[in-house]
Amino acid sequence: MPNSARILLVEDHRDTAAALFEILTARGHSVLTADNGQQALDLLERAIRPRLILVDLMLPQVSGWDLLTYLQTDPELRNTPTIVITGVPKEQVRVIADAVFSKPLD
Repeated sequence: MPNSARILLVEDHRDTAAALFEILTARGHSVLTADNGQQALDLLERAIRPRLILVDLMLPQVSGWDLLTYLQTDPELRNTPTIVITGVPKEQVRVIADAVFSKPLD
């Protein structure tokens, strides 16, 4: 499937990543996964251009905050829709994202 049809899921909690992967693929989406921020950056630097990025904030190696900053500074990625999925209380989340979902997800 072309890059433009993919969703990039960046989540280090295996159960959460597996559940989201299952939901998204069952609905016909092509999903790439990264279990840390560095893996996500590596994919993006290899010209992977997803149509949506789901990102946890609390990630090993490169945080979700740093990943979102990278997205905002890259002209090819800054308009990619992003959804933050986090256990951080919403009032403490200060990021540029299209939506913020709190963990645990229902």
